Amino acid sequence: MIDDVETLTGVVLNGAHGIYDVHTDNGILRCTLRGKLKKAFAQTRSADQKDKTRPKINKFFEPARPERSTRINKVNASNSSTNVQPLRLSIGDYVKLRQLDASTGMIEEILPRKSALSRKDSGSTDKKRIEQTMLANLDQVALIFATTQPDPHFGLLDRYLAICEATELLPLICLNKADLPHDPYVDHAASLYSKIGYTLLWTSAQTGQGIDELRSRLKGYTTLFTGPSGVGKSSLVNTIEPGMAAHIGMVSSATGKGRHTTTGSQLYPLSGGGWLADSAGIRALTAWDITPEELASCFVEFRPYLSECEYNDCAHIDEEGCAVRQAVADTVIDEQRYRSYVRMYLNEER
Repeated sequence: MIDDVETLTGVVLNGAHGIYDVHTDNGILRCTLRGKLKKAFAQTRSADQKDKTRPKINKFFEPARPERSTRINKVNASNSSTNVQPLRLSIGDYVKLRQLDASTGMIEEILPRKSALSRKDSGSTDKKRIEQTMLANLDQVALIFATTQPDPHFGLLDRYLAICEATELLPLICLNKADLPHDPYVDHAASLYSKIGYTLLWTSAQTGQGIDELRSRLKGYTTLFTGPSGVGKSSLVNTIEPGMAAHIGMVSSATGKGRHTTTGSQLYPLSGGGWLADSAGIRALTAWDITPEELASCFVEFRPYLSECEYNDCAHIDEEGCAVRQAVADTVIDEQRYRSYVRMYLNEER
């Protein structure tokens, strides 16, 4: 043990089974939790297990989508008085720790988060819904979909975009494997998302298409790479940052469905500045904590019409005098995007 115990601040890069790698000014330290933190986490888990009357929470978020600089500043400007103290340690959390020797440390405190991207834990039920934080303290989300192999599921992309709108995180759409032949509907969808204001990049780890622009958009920010399995997220990571220890995703030739090889999230420092998290593949994402009444504003193209409906509580499903449905009929709003909204409102997965 070092003679003078040093207190450091660091960011959690990865962790499993109570052991965490934390990046500090003194290098990466292998850390465990101080006893009081272990006890606090255990008490939280016990309380969750006993809570059988928690009301059902709907899946979606209320969004706000200012320009890039406004959104990033808005996240950074979150004051500590309103930031939530984490109940569990997650990738991207900032911590205070004691350095014990040249390679190990003890985490003393988890600092409040400025932001978090969460989903419903797979162990949740209608009566007991558990939040799983995918990444803490992030600025933007790179949504990676393949042009083919596997074919893109744009309904899932709409779910991701709704989450980004809600959490005021900048969404960056990447259509990867751009070097492969793909169906015309992919080009149509790309044009649609660009038209309604989203940044969309065509990328290819094989040819290098779009890599320089993607790299420049990651610089200085903490970015989550996410999307369905098998779309080439890990290949993109390795192309953006050569030597980064990420596995290459694979696709089953028998089924055409993605099969991920990354087993969990990992935060990496980018040589040009910023952080990148490469997440395990996610086939279906469920957003966290929103009411049905707030869902429509998650769709940016709906917003000009929301105040024009005949009824103030219009759900935009089957009501008369609905300005959103009229805009769909007039082909001002894309019908597929509207169908995504209806599926989400009705809590349908597809």
